[in-house]
Amino acid sequence: MTTNRAERQRFSIGYHLNSWDLTGLPLRPAMKFLADQGFGWFEILAFTSLSDQYARKYMQLGNQAPMGVTTDTDILRRYALLSEGQSEYGIKLSSFYVNAIFTNPVAWPYERDVLVALTRMLKGFGSPVLVLGGGPSEAIAGPHTADDYHAFCRALEDIGKRTKDLGIETVYHPHLDTFIERRDQLDRMMDELDTDLAGLCIDPAHLAHTNSDPVDVVRTYIPAVRYMHFKDTKVDPALKGYDRYGAFCELGAGVVDLAGIVDVLLEANYDGLAIIELDASKKTAEQSTLESIAYIGDTLGLVLTPKTAKAA
Repeated sequence: MTTNRAERQRFSIGYHLNSWDLTGLPLRPAMKFLADQGFGWFEILAFTSLSDQYARKYMQLGNQAPMGVTTDTDILRRYALLSEGQSEYGIKLSSFYVNAIFTNPVAWPYERDVLVALTRMLKGFGSPVLVLGGGPSEAIAGPHTADDYHAFCRALEDIGKRTKDLGIETVYHPHLDTFIERRDQLDRMMDELDTDLAGLCIDPAHLAHTNSDPVDVVRTYIPAVRYMHFKDTKVDPALKGYDRYGAFCELGAGVVDLAGIVDVLLEANYDGLAIIELDASKKTAEQSTLESIAYIGDTLGLVLTPKTAKAA
């Protein structure tokens, strides 16, 4: 089956800028490097203050320095750099990833307005998707109630309707330390969510850490899957807190059944985007990228941009 995967492939593969962004490395050379490898798309964290506050409050990321001050000039120059990547290197922004609380009625109007503004920006970039994460984790906020799921899903639908009006899909990313971490939580959300308004971004590495089967998740919910992360990880029950994030690795170096996931995508004629992601590389960002590219081609039998992919 490996030999003809590329012939059946309808989805393009991009790369996440995390390995440079989270370690303070410059982004311009990163975008050029990715474009030189043949990538047509990249994803990046939105880095809004609301998203940062969410991460500090709800996510087990270990000790961190006090928050710095990011001015409007800083954030706009960051986004201008992404535009230059497209103009100079021909590589396009696929999405922002941004966290929100969703269930806090006092914070929600602020979060909603930020997400709408980011969507307008994505529209200008020609990006197809807004990737949302977050929501209070049970480890911090306690067990989710039916009212919590109701509020959470209504917020996703609210944003989804607004982004759909602009031709952009809203997808929610189940993620460690967020409202949806485990398969049972995902099933409960999907019973409540109107997937015509908001779909899914599946990241198999995060699901693997909660003993959830990513292949079965993709197979079960493929009609709602509109964006993918290709991510691998090593899993050990002894890993806690930030060490779980440190276990993320190059594609093929962990336990995720990426071949099984790819076969489900191919069977469903999935034609969205799949973004290779690694947080902080233990090598260099470039070396990790090259290893994942090799796995994509040599082991999975895929190409970065198939002839049958949707036009950018």
